[in-house]
Amino acid sequence: MINNFASGVQVFDTCTSGEKTLIANSASLVIEANVNRRYAVFINTSVVEITLSFTEANKAAINKGIVLKPGGSYEINSTNLYVGAVSAISKFAAKFSFVECVE
Repeated sequence: MINNFASGVQVFDTCTSGEKTLIANSASLVIEANVNRRYAVFINTSVVEITLSFTEANKAAINKGIVLKPGGSYEINSTNLYVGAVSAISKFAAKFSFVECVE
């Protein structure tokens, strides 16, 4: 899904990248709600599935959201803009990368 921009050039003031390590069966907040968000991408760099949940960590559940297969990615852009909190959880220890861009 990466680079599926709507027509036109996307311009961002600031982009922040990071890496998140998940403990098995323990949800973690990845990015906080941000009304200035214009783009985000999540890339599963693990060999196990990760579930992204558009909610706070205490409400995230395995397979109840967007399941990223190993090597998979999910992108938030102008065509599916979501500005709320994003959390992640996995049945096993896992790691993934992310980028968030704001105006």
